[in-house]
Amino acid sequence: MAQFDVFVNPVAKVRAAYPLVVLLQSDVVSDGLEQIVAPLVPQQRIGRGAGRLTPVVRLEDAEYVVLTHALARLRSRDLMERRSSVASARGDLLAAIDYLFFGI
Repeated sequence: MAQFDVFVNPVAKVRAAYPLVVLLQSDVVSDGLEQIVAPLVPQQRIGRGAGRLTPVVRLEDAEYVVLTHALARLRSRDLMERRSSVASARGDLLAAIDYLFFGI
């Protein structure tokens, strides 16, 4: 499990709305029982989003909006179905996190 890996959302009751999550936490705490993630939503469902706070990433043949403002904590053991990585969007994801927490 690596930072910016994308997983199927393990929370069944919200999976229809938020089908995927991206792992935002670094591996500084490699034995952590929980991880910080942000939900991904197909862009066609919500449009362009809110700019810097909600970057758009491409997975396979679809674009997804990362809902950085909707961070969640999930158990590491529940993140089982890895689908992809959005490490190529690292700069945009870090900019969104900076904007969320520091307003810059």
